[in-house]
Amino acid sequence: MKLTKSSSTFRSAGFAVIACAILAACGGGGGGDEGTGLVSLGITDAPIDEVQSVVIQFSGVAFKREGMGSETVTDLEPSPRQIDLMQFQDGRAAILLDNVTLPAGRYEWVRLIVDNEPNVRDSFVTLDSGAECELRVPSGAESGLKLNRGFTLPAGGEAALTVDFDLHKSIHAPPGLRGSGLDCTQAFLMRPTLRLVDNANVGAIAGHVDAALVTEGCLPKVYVFEGADAATDDIEESTQTTPDVDPMMVAKVNVVNGVTRYDYRASFVPAGTYTVAFTCGDDDPTDDDTLTFVQPQNATVQPNLITIVDFIAPSGGS
Repeated sequence: MKLTKSSSTFRSAGFAVIACAILAACGGGGGGDEGTGLVSLGITDAPIDEVQSVVIQFSGVAFKREGMGSETVTDLEPSPRQIDLMQFQDGRAAILLDNVTLPAGRYEWVRLIVDNEPNVRDSFVTLDSGAECELRVPSGAESGLKLNRGFTLPAGGEAALTVDFDLHKSIHAPPGLRGSGLDCTQAFLMRPTLRLVDNANVGAIAGHVDAALVTEGCLPKVYVFEGADAATDDIEESTQTTPDVDPMMVAKVNVVNGVTRYDYRASFVPAGTYTVAFTCGDDDPTDDDTLTFVQPQNATVQPNLITIVDFIAPSGGS
């Protein structure tokens, strides 16, 4: 994947290195038998507060091709693999499969096979205190984590894909335990929110937030909503007939002492139009929180490019 500049609105420095070296989306045309192609699969995630790590143990990946009665299971090498998803943010990805040969054709879904046995240190969460808590994935040990978005593998070609875990939506603390009340007396629960994207059709949204906007007690994040001039809202589990307007993704703002502006990056964003907004609020996915969004702006994402959206303080900032 090679990034190019299309105007001053886009920056490509550094992103090409991330996309190519980490995602294995660059290189030759795949070659091989005309009835097969090469598949690479990476994992990335969006941030979550109050924990140091979210470790999931993977043992394989299953692919279901159209017209086939059974799935094709590919074991990881080595297997199993424990991956701390918190280490793969801001455009970084862990590679699960690298140029694995599969029959060419249209695939209906992808399934990540995870290890999730009770009272076994396979998948777990580490709190800011350093305590390790069991992480339970409902049906994870039986059916794994299924992504119903399909993809096409061309004969003699390749498909480079990335699974984006939204940990902020997916990881649920035991009932009644938030902030300083977090402990390991009960297991954490993962209700996975996942996206499968084609690396050839994604870009990124990045920029800076003026330090003046990050006031005392602020938990700075940038929310990305699908569509131009989209309504902005918090993350909330909904049981209503009409679902809430949830962000497609949430990007952390990297706060560094002594600087006048902080950076953020939302990566693996499919090409399209989005509304981007900054907030300081604490967003609990299990509650209906009232968030104040600052300077919602429209952004158009193009493949292999970075769209710049900055948030400037009303006084002019820096």
